[in-house]
Amino acid sequence: MAAVLKSAGWPFSPEETQTLITLLDAGQPLSMNELAALMIRDPTTVKRQLDRLVEQNFVERSVSIADARIVMVGLTPRGEQKLQSVLPLLDDLRKTTLRGISKSELEATQNVLQKMQKNLLVRNL
Repeated sequence: MAAVLKSAGWPFSPEETQTLITLLDAGQPLSMNELAALMIRDPTTVKRQLDRLVEQNFVERSVSIADARIVMVGLTPRGEQKLQSVLPLLDDLRKTTLRGISKSELEATQNVLQKMQKNLLVRNL
């Protein structure tokens, strides 16, 4: 996937791409902890990914209106535009990858992988 995206001029790693897609799917800014939980990632790892995306003006940080201690993150218009430009390619990759796999097989695989990832997070690996 990374090679296909790079050949299309996509400058982000698969992890950064997942961050951008998660923010797009949310449709609104998320707290750092909400974003990390949705991605099943350590907040420190997500913060490092966000640093680069913020630096390039694809994501912005803001302070929560409800609680000034909470940092919110969301896509900038530039980030949303860039992501929208690559969504057809990502959708084509997804369809190719999932060809011949039933919905129940996919759900079972996702459940197992999520459990494995949570197990690793608990051990801080």
